[in-house]
Amino acid sequence: MLAVKHLTKRIQGDYRLIVIGDIHGHLDRFRALLRKVKYDPNEDYLVILGDFVEKGDQVIETMRFVRRLSTYEKCYVLMGNCEWALAAMLTIPELAVHIPEYLEKISKNGAIRDIYHQEHLYDGHETRLGIQRVIEHRLHQDLQFIIHLPTTLKLNDFIFVHAGLEDHKSYKEGRFSSYLEMQGFYNKGHHYKETVITGHIPTANYDPYYINNDILIDHDKRIICVDGGTGVKPVSQLNALIIRSTNGQISYEKENVRLTRKVLITKDCEGSTNCPHKVSFPDYEVELIEKGDSFSLCRLMTTDEIFPIKNEFLYTKGKKLYCLDDYTDYFLPVKEGEIVDFIGHYGDVVYAIKGQMAGWIPAKYTKLSRFPGLGKGNKK
Repeated sequence: MLAVKHLTKRIQGDYRLIVIGDIHGHLDRFRALLRKVKYDPNEDYLVILGDFVEKGDQVIETMRFVRRLSTYEKCYVLMGNCEWALAAMLTIPELAVHIPEYLEKISKNGAIRDIYHQEHLYDGHETRLGIQRVIEHRLHQDLQFIIHLPTTLKLNDFIFVHAGLEDHKSYKEGRFSSYLEMQGFYNKGHHYKETVITGHIPTANYDPYYINNDILIDHDKRIICVDGGTGVKPVSQLNALIIRSTNGQISYEKENVRLTRKVLITKDCEGSTNCPHKVSFPDYEVELIEKGDSFSLCRLMTTDEIFPIKNEFLYTKGKKLYCLDDYTDYFLPVKEGEIVDFIGHYGDVVYAIKGQMAGWIPAKYTKLSRFPGLGKGNKK
């Protein structure tokens, strides 16, 4: 039965604890990140903040890998909203009618879609309840693992939760939906004495000017957000927060993987000198002011800001114009000989990431390098 479960543990002495969230079926990234932080399951504590399923191309493999990790005493896996949705969709008979809608509008890939095609369930030989039963049977052990996952973990002076905590006398008094789906917990804040560590909302959503997927650590708010947007945003990374306790003193380190190709910079470029503009979730509607050959001048409807948007990022739905996902008009400052992460080539410009910032570089100043990424790129 899907229900709130609170877990409390205590670590004595020095420790190293790794926190990763929102893997979303990207097993290649997850494995690469564990290698990068040199994870030792017998020595290190590992907390997985939920949302390790759906959206990616390796969901079933990721579930099985996470299940194996959970057998280690020092590994804790929490439930996210995607685990809840997957388990509910496949174990509650009344929800069987929504599987076609789920496949059409929500899940472009994932465990349900994989088995739906593997079992040829699209040919109409099964009822919707029959479809649910077939997929549940194939994923039975995985679903039983998910159903019994805790919702929160209190570990020493930290509370780990997928989305956020409601404002109550005790954090355990919250609603199930808030633990898994609360929006904007970072902006709301909390009054608890512990530091709360969450995933769920990509950290890039919180930066008003830049596309920056880095881990957000706010000591004043006692909140740490780790979701780097993997599986949700085309510009993304998988983050690991490393917490060390040495003689009672806490320190933090950050690591990430992107699995992208690389771009070699062949000439210096000053980049943007003015404060950049940004389009981010959920405010994507724009108005065309002036059409250009490469960039078009547009007005962001929610703020009335006017700035250029790359033509390939504009699309029409109904009678309205929208920007495709997150966007920035920021041009990266780069130096000859630098190597940056490649996102895409759009005519006379290249979209790339330098350090933690995404932005544009004139294509004539770049060359795809021979330095490969760590594996397969992120497929949306």
